[in-house]
Amino acid sequence: MIENPDGAAQEGSAQAGADVKGTPRDDMGIVGVKAVDVPEPRPEWTVVIVEDNEDYRNDIEDQLLQSDVAYGRAPRVIPVGDFSQAERILSAQTVDVVILDVRDDQGSDDAGEQLLDNLKATRFVPVVFYTAYTERVEPLAQPPVVQVVGKEERTDVLLDAVRAAFDSQLPIAVRGLSDHVREVTREYLWDIAEQWSSLGEYDAEEKTTLLVARLARSLELTLALDGEDRLRGPVGRALASPSNWHPSRIYVIPPLGEQFDTGDLLLHQATQRYWVQLTPSCDLANGKADRHLLVAADPLLEVEPFLSWSNADLEWRRIKDAAAPRGGWSRGEKSRRAKLEKDSKDLRAGCKRIILGRNDRFFHLPKFFTVPDLLVDLQHVKTPADAEMGEYGRISGLASPWPQVLVNRYNRQTGRMGFDDPNAEAVLGRISSEIIER
Repeated sequence: MIENPDGAAQEGSAQAGADVKGTPRDDMGIVGVKAVDVPEPRPEWTVVIVEDNEDYRNDIEDQLLQSDVAYGRAPRVIPVGDFSQAERILSAQTVDVVILDVRDDQGSDDAGEQLLDNLKATRFVPVVFYTAYTERVEPLAQPPVVQVVGKEERTDVLLDAVRAAFDSQLPIAVRGLSDHVREVTREYLWDIAEQWSSLGEYDAEEKTTLLVARLARSLELTLALDGEDRLRGPVGRALASPSNWHPSRIYVIPPLGEQFDTGDLLLHQATQRYWVQLTPSCDLANGKADRHLLVAADPLLEVEPFLSWSNADLEWRRIKDAAAPRGGWSRGEKSRRAKLEKDSKDLRAGCKRIILGRNDRFFHLPKFFTVPDLLVDLQHVKTPADAEMGEYGRISGLASPWPQVLVNRYNRQTGRMGFDDPNAEAVLGRISSEIIER
């Protein structure tokens, strides 16, 4: 781990390969989940079927109970024929996926849509519409969160949709998050029990504000502390510990609140160019920002030095394994090949310094979700008027300490003082002579 000058720790690279538990990771360190690695939680992975046609309902239940859609296992199945009963079950039980009809036996054409709206207001769970009226709900499709399967399809198409909902790892994330929040809350409240009497003079609002603020900090720190058991609960403990450096630690997607904030990643709608907001939060919150301070964030491989490195590296890779002709390479070709190899290595080293945070002018924002790899250039500044900020959309916030890191680097860039380089060789020579004389 490297401690950079801004005080934000980061690793030189994300580790690929496997973690200590043998769970595969991709090149960004994101953990892949294998069926054998996912535990059987309590209650077990659960699918609710909301279908008023008994034949359909029984057939789906039988197929699910013989399947392996839930991480290599058959799920627990709760068949429901009444939409009102389904709402009660979904509000009271842990459910991982819902199979939902659109019409009910009372002739309501939008019973499924209403249930989805009510579901959104109370909890999160992936939904698979299974209906003969696909045209009604196709506009609601957001795979893998909301999927639509027609009843004219074979049952295995429905099972594939349920499997896709599980394979998206949303059920794992929801279970893990719920377990973690519950366990951290429990631990904290018992830890503070001895001091609770000292809070007696404060009203309920003040106590609640204290608890929420402290709990939020606890949730943040539990993912930053060392040790394998960073996520509480059976699902979280079974997953691999995340890397201390990962794009998910940098971005806040979607950004919090409705107002601009320091560190916001913005997209100019007309030009489709990215910018980062560096205006102080206090000015933004108090409406004092007549002009906003933005710095450019361009796609990584479109700007120097990454552009030159990518070109040199591509050219070197193209020729490095070529077989030499009879008699070997000519002197000129040897020189050209050596220069290409050196240029590729030198440019790569310069790019690595930027990614490691050792070049104050630039800052790398890694690829994550819809955000591409970006290079922030703290010398490329724009100051649009407050009235012009409607042209910018907020793509993401940046989590602490990254906004502070960027502001600190920008201040160092703009506050640099130049001076003549000292003659280090002369100074060291003089000191060496003095040492010998003594």
